[in-house]
Amino acid sequence: ATLADAFMEDPLFVWMADFQEDNTVENEKKMAKLNKWMFQVGLNVYRGSVPMVIKGRNNQVVGAMNIIASSGAEESMLKMFMSLLKYGLPPMYKEKQNYGPNSQKRLDAVDVLSKRRNAHMKSIKRWIYLLSIGVRSDQHGQGYGKKLLTTLHQAADSLEVPVYLETESKENEEMYKYFGYKTVEELDLVAPKDESPTARRKMWLMKRDPQ
Repeated sequence: ATLADAFMEDPLFVWMADFQEDNTVENEKKMAKLNKWMFQVGLNVYRGSVPMVIKGRNNQVVGAMNIIASSGAEESMLKMFMSLLKYGLPPMYKEKQNYGPNSQKRLDAVDVLSKRRNAHMKSIKRWIYLLSIGVRSDQHGQGYGKKLLTTLHQAADSLEVPVYLETESKENEEMYKYFGYKTVEELDLVAPKDESPTARRKMWLMKRDPQ
């Protein structure tokens, strides 16, 4: 629930939804469904996913991240199949009318990130994949994200392993650089035959070496 809230306005998720109408209330409901499905399936597809949370006032969870050891960072087709049986098809397949005409193709286009991740990290024996990190929208600016990243980096440095991630905004790229990450590739996600004004979604693929 925390990550689903944190990613309500995430550029990549909004790009995948491909909403055609600017109906904020209805779009938020649709985004909530998409986010919930993405995180449920994501946690099942990768082996050994480790969720970490941070709590704020009243002992409520305000931030979370999911990390995966390199041994489980490759997507499993069997796991994907089992996840689809458990959680069903993506919302844009079950409720086509609620998402944009390019939504299904854009979801499929995201698969290239897994291929590029494997290519960038194939020569490294042990590493950590930061699958997702987010803080609830009403808790931004409180330092919770920094605390999560600091915890991750301390663990990675003690193990002497790099951390790999993907991000979808220049602002995030600059923020991660502050924490020692370097951009290893910039790429545009593009779905086949998508000629809409929002067809391209730029991504930054980044790696932080142990320090």
